[in-house]
Amino acid sequence: MHGTDNELHAVGPVAIRAWYGLLTQAVDKILPVLILLYLARVLDPAEFGVYSFVIAYLAFFQIVSDYSIDTVLVRAMSQDPADRDALLRAGLGLKFTMAMVSATLAVLFVGLASAHQTPLRLMMVASLNLPTALGGAYRAWQRARLEIGTLFLQAALRAGLLALGVFIAVEAGAGLEAIFASMSAANAITFFVVAWTVRKTVRPGLAFDFARWRRLAGGIAPLMLNAFAMTVSLRIGQILLMSLRGPVEVGVLGAASRVTEAFTLLPEALMISVYPLMAGLHARESPALLRTAERSARYLVAATGVPVVLCAVAGNDIMNLLFPQQGMMAGPVLSLLAFTALLAATGTVILNLLVATHGEKTLSRNTFAFAIVNLIASFVLIRAYGGIGAAWTMLLTSAASQLSLAMLPSTRLYVRPVLTSAVRAMGAVAAAVAVGRMSGLAGIALVSTTLATYAAATVILRVWGVEELGLLRRALTHAVGGKTGTEAR
Repeated sequence: MHGTDNELHAVGPVAIRAWYGLLTQAVDKILPVLILLYLARVLDPAEFGVYSFVIAYLAFFQIVSDYSIDTVLVRAMSQDPADRDALLRAGLGLKFTMAMVSATLAVLFVGLASAHQTPLRLMMVASLNLPTALGGAYRAWQRARLEIGTLFLQAALRAGLLALGVFIAVEAGAGLEAIFASMSAANAITFFVVAWTVRKTVRPGLAFDFARWRRLAGGIAPLMLNAFAMTVSLRIGQILLMSLRGPVEVGVLGAASRVTEAFTLLPEALMISVYPLMAGLHARESPALLRTAERSARYLVAATGVPVVLCAVAGNDIMNLLFPQQGMMAGPVLSLLAFTALLAATGTVILNLLVATHGEKTLSRNTFAFAIVNLIASFVLIRAYGGIGAAWTMLLTSAASQLSLAMLPSTRLYVRPVLTSAVRAMGAVAAAVAVGRMSGLAGIALVSTTLATYAAATVILRVWGVEELGLLRRALTHAVGGKTGTEAR
């Protein structure tokens, strides 16, 4: 390997960006959980359930104006740096247009989706979260430029504004409308601050650039379908629970889901900096691409395994501590949902790898097929078992979806190595959970025994080795000392 391939594996620059990526995801993932913890204590269970429903419902529309467009923007900007600034302006115009359409549809269909248990006025206010979230295009621009430190500052600004706004709304007794209005305000203020800050580097503005929209559309359409299908798998349980069981059970599932979603902090943090590099490696047909994906999956599953084993053996205690009003009901749901975090780790790598290699069409068809399975199974199991039925559906369909990708001819070249590299780490998780549950212990003794077993299992199964210790040592050295990749070489 030469040149830029060496730069990827010279740990210094990647490690520094990974630390900033971790901080960015910590802000993006942990803050919503903290807000949820706060709101679970100050809202009554029914009102908290309505809040959880609206968040889940909005996720279906955010995939149009946020996720799919931003992901394709990162790829296009990484592979065509000369057109990066024009793509930013075109992306802003496209995001705003799609967000306005999404907000309108969200308001129109909320009555049907919630069995008329969500006030129309509340949904109108909450839908403003969509057109105000234009800052995502600037985040894509910063990721393509590998300015992960700046990305963290943008996330921190929005987080601070959001936390302050929610706190003021609650303390003023203004209700759910004010809470969602504060979220939109945080989005809008962050966008204008970032646009003003970088105005000398890239001219701000929304461009209705149909030529570039058509260029982006080829990647956006399959990713949009994939994102919609993923959102069905993650959120349909809360939507169906609203009409089948009521807002209280929505709050229970929403609380457990938020905790497990926080475990995706590390996978998504690493992909912030690794995804643009993978896109570049694919463009250069570098053999380093698969090695990067394999390592990422193994390390991410191993790291995610720590909170997973704790939730799997002590779900009741954790939920009673975090959500006193929902704890007893949500504990078993958390213990089961925790295992979906392992699949989220491998899934994050697979998703970014397939998008980087232009395999999003097969990915979207596969995900959509299993979303339909998820929808049918959720309806049946939720009617019979409530929230625990929704959790089982999420876990089983997620596993089946990834196994399907590993068997399909067009994706197995990339997916099989990723899943194979994570098998030993998953085995270590299974061993630790089995020992913890059979031990008959409780409290600190249970936690200590489970963690010790997990640590030993990762060594015995050779999840970690001398090579990993060397990588960790170099990463820490560069993070602390601020060395560059050139200095490392």
